[in-house]
Amino acid sequence: MDTAARLTLIPLMGPWHLRHPRWNVVTVRDALEASAPQVLWTTALPPDFDRDPGWRDGDEIALPWTVAPWAAARGTPLRGIGAPGAEDAADFERYLAGYPQARSPLDAARAALRPLHELLPQALDLPRILGEVLPPLADELRARLEAFGDGPGTGWRLRRARAAREAIASDLQATGAARGAVLVEADLWPALTAALDEAGLAWSPAASPPVSDDARLRSLLDVAWRGEAADVGGLLGRLRELDLAEARFLEAQLLLAHDHAAEALEVLEAAAAGDFREPYLLPGLLLARLGQLRDLAGKRDRALQAYRGALALGWAPAEAREAAEAGMRTPFAIEDGGEAAPS
Repeated sequence: MDTAARLTLIPLMGPWHLRHPRWNVVTVRDALEASAPQVLWTTALPPDFDRDPGWRDGDEIALPWTVAPWAAARGTPLRGIGAPGAEDAADFERYLAGYPQARSPLDAARAALRPLHELLPQALDLPRILGEVLPPLADELRARLEAFGDGPGTGWRLRRARAAREAIASDLQATGAARGAVLVEADLWPALTAALDEAGLAWSPAASPPVSDDARLRSLLDVAWRGEAADVGGLLGRLRELDLAEARFLEAQLLLAHDHAAEALEVLEAAAAGDFREPYLLPGLLLARLGQLRDLAGKRDRALQAYRGALALGWAPAEAREAAEAGMRTPFAIEDGGEAAPS
């Protein structure tokens, strides 16, 4: 590694960003801001990702939540350099399931990941991710390479990493950029860093940015998204202090989860009368939930209006579309033992 590197590498943690208050989607954005890249790449998206808004449904929530808006606002190109391969690994493992003796190397590779089972749910920060999460992933890749070589057994990680490296090198040469940043899926990090080292491309991991007020706010909202607060009343009180449509949606979610459907409807009706365009996933989720709450209140015509609104959006999360489509067919009702929620 080179402390004066042209490339800053930033690990992506998928949905785990919701559980890592010190490495949440806003902290990722703050790390980007600090690195001031002239070009931004990600291994989590294909080159043509922007042709289909469905890319927002992916697991790497930091990309649509904060990274893409940040890049657009700054005029920084966001380029996908990902290639398929994970599906091959899943197929390969299903194939090995029929051959117990062939499973031994696979089991050994999986054993390298055991430390992550207890580690990942913790409130990790960037230094712990770099020092404790990524090394087991490197050990797992090493075990797979020794047993199977680079192929379906690894999800073609080395091949994908080298292709990403070539795309980065080509862009650097074409643009003459002095600085770039790469958002890397955690499981591809060991392969990509090896590929960069192999080509002599200087890189360094992102430094931990100072904790911003936005990051603290994001941590609070993430607790509400998870719905796991020990003090629900206290969380509701803090949400009510925020003048944000997202906070109103989360307030309604918590109210409904604790059998206050009428109050939840009142909250969402007020939110729907204002601006609820941000964040990216909120319009679809809010309208689908509003339809469900109207159904519970016996307001079927108004419920259908909300469902149609969700389905008319240029993009909505898959769970919101599924909830709206189901609501169009049948009025929403809470079943004994739970309810189907877009969240």
